[in-house]
Amino acid sequence: MWNTFIYWRAKHPLVYITAHLLLGLVIAYSLPSMKNEMALYLAIIILSISIIYLLLSKDKNIEKIEIRLTTSLLLIIWGICIKWAFQSKNILYLPYPENAIVYCRNWMIEKLSLTIKNKEARGFALAILIGIKSNMDKSLANAYLQLGIIHVIAISGMHLEIVFKNLSRITQLLPRQKVFLWLELILLLFSVWTYALIAFGSPSIIRASLFFSIYIIGKFMGASSYMLNTIAAGILIVLFFDNDKISNIGLQLSYSAVIGIHLFYKPMYNLLVLDNPVIQFLWGNCCISLAAQISTFPVLAFHFHQVASWVLVSNFIMVPLSNLILYGLGILLMLPQAFSIAQFGGKIIEKYILFFNDLVVHWFMETNAGNRIIEMGQFEILVYYGMLLFIYLWLYLKQTSFLIWVLGCICLYVVMKLFS
Repeated sequence: MWNTFIYWRAKHPLVYITAHLLLGLVIAYSLPSMKNEMALYLAIIILSISIIYLLLSKDKNIEKIEIRLTTSLLLIIWGICIKWAFQSKNILYLPYPENAIVYCRNWMIEKLSLTIKNKEARGFALAILIGIKSNMDKSLANAYLQLGIIHVIAISGMHLEIVFKNLSRITQLLPRQKVFLWLELILLLFSVWTYALIAFGSPSIIRASLFFSIYIIGKFMGASSYMLNTIAAGILIVLFFDNDKISNIGLQLSYSAVIGIHLFYKPMYNLLVLDNPVIQFLWGNCCISLAAQISTFPVLAFHFHQVASWVLVSNFIMVPLSNLILYGLGILLMLPQAFSIAQFGGKIIEKYILFFNDLVVHWFMETNAGNRIIEMGQFEILVYYGMLLFIYLWLYLKQTSFLIWVLGCICLYVVMKLFS
């Protein structure tokens, strides 16, 4: 078992480091606050002592459990030091190219205003494309919220994935020479971050941009692609720019969904062997939705004490349909105004958006969709995620002993609910 953990840690070093730093941050939040200068000095002293210790112990047997436990403890202390040293300011800062971004946003708004005449459809298009929700109907937004598909109109990784995938298909046509590989890297990074900034640079789109940027750069450098390392690297960068963001609910939901999809999508998808490509596509969407929901469920229950009752079905049906709107709007922006080509495309997209919104409202009204009240405490969340961890270890290591731990977690959870 220990050798297996050593192998896993060597394969996912960023996951190991990030998990310990986050644990240190959580501990630091529960500790009493102190003055900034005192905290900074104390952090520098602790970090200096720990670095000296690591340098002195580098010649020892690195496989000894004492050294590994000490390293884990030092990483946790570093997490505490990061919180202490940067209590009221960001560690890093980057300038914002405001003039260029405003110009691009105004061009997109003007193009949509000229081609989509209906106010409701135009407001929805601006919301789903660049994150402007001021012109969107409030009752319509509430229907999306109650059905659990509000992320459709919130600029996130789903939107950026469409941009990234289609640009990648185009850049793959370039010759595989070093100059063109550099050109591909620059074009992809430039496009990803331009779109992220046009979409107001919201936290969700910034997290997705970090994820794709790390993946692109790692692929360019020929590094091994371990998705958990990529996710952990994104969390580390967020931590270094603003460690207070770790307590943000949106960040917790985003990363729990991504981790859940990465860990459980393939095992669930491989449960059924399907030959029909249409059924394969539908089953894949169902598995993605289910994997995201099982990992985000405790976060929703803890912070909001409720979950959308139709979330699985609505995501399964509405997310693929909403992707068609994104593709259509992307094509619309590239259509020329000559010969009313863009206006014709705008009318088609306008009718589809109105149909899509009517479908959402009709579904919401007919099913009387609402939220279900669920209470979860901190200890219950730990038990739930412990159960998910043992399920993953069972799928990953193929050892039936982990199923006993899963049953133990379920029994413990049931007992807590019975006597709560």
